[in-house]
Amino acid sequence: MAIRINYQILFLVLAILFVISGIIGLIDRGNAPYGGYLTEGNNTIIRIDAESPAARAGLKVGDYIRSVGGIPVENSRALAERVRPLIGQMDTLVVERRSATAPGAAPAILDVHLTYAASPTKNAALGFAGFIIGLCFVVCGLTAYARVPGRSAALLALTGLCLGVSFLGTPYFSSPSVRALVQSFLSIVVVLGFASLLHFVLESPKRKALLRQRHAMMLLYGPALMVALYLLFLIVVRPPATSGLNQLSNLLIGLFVVTYFGGAAIAMTHSYVTATPQERSGYGLNIELVGILIGILPVTIGLLLRVLAPSLALPGVEFYFLSVIFIPIVLVVAVLRQAPAAGR
Repeated sequence: MAIRINYQILFLVLAILFVISGIIGLIDRGNAPYGGYLTEGNNTIIRIDAESPAARAGLKVGDYIRSVGGIPVENSRALAERVRPLIGQMDTLVVERRSATAPGAAPAILDVHLTYAASPTKNAALGFAGFIIGLCFVVCGLTAYARVPGRSAALLALTGLCLGVSFLGTPYFSSPSVRALVQSFLSIVVVLGFASLLHFVLESPKRKALLRQRHAMMLLYGPALMVALYLLFLIVVRPPATSGLNQLSNLLIGLFVVTYFGGAAIAMTHSYVTATPQERSGYGLNIELVGILIGILPVTIGLLLRVLAPSLALPGVEFYFLSVIFIPIVLVVAVLRQAPAAGR
């Protein structure tokens, strides 16, 4: 006897768990230490916040971090198992600093003593904004699936859950094993979210020709599976974080996000261009296209520039993700409009 899964109940249970986890994580953000510097993914500082612990400690843009708290930056396993520093705790960072007046000289090796502070108001506000975006993804997806059960709405609900949990966040766990388990789960779920978003756009409002191809699902979800396996390899094996590996990881993840987000934008544009004026209005394609482009383009451009020019510190880059909130809003509006339009 075949077992039929009630996906609405399953999605609802997962949503409740994700939101509860996000609330606990949001409360815990007040305990997160703040250093006030940004690296380009390969341990070279590209930005230092004014009046931050990093600025007070004397760190400078261009410093290459060799070790943190006595742990070399290449030792990814030891860093992953390290307990989160407390607010007020001091860490010693060993950095390489090249002289601006003598470019050919060997870099100076400096010990920098950084005392962590509580997150500033801006960071706390951005964390709360991220939680609201995640909540919006989850609620919009479930609303669409509850109102209009069907393939498109189910894909939107799945997308909302997978991408929503990445914004909702999770609490901090002191156990390294639990942190690795949670990180592995989130990696798989978020990668699935990007793939399901592209699948949704290819499915709605009319199924694209690509999905009728024999190996369509392999082409759609295969790259996402490979990226998920690579992330699991990094989390479980914890290979030495060499410069080459860091650059490969940044390139792979950046191109993955750009490809799937960009693919969704292209597919949405195709739906709009090939639709009649009546279909654009009836299916809600006008608002969907504008919302998708506004929601995707800032993040996609930011990630693409990060891949092409990792040492470039974009102004206001920490705010780019806020545009993503347009995505679940316009998609749920479009799905709710497409159901009666398809029935006419």
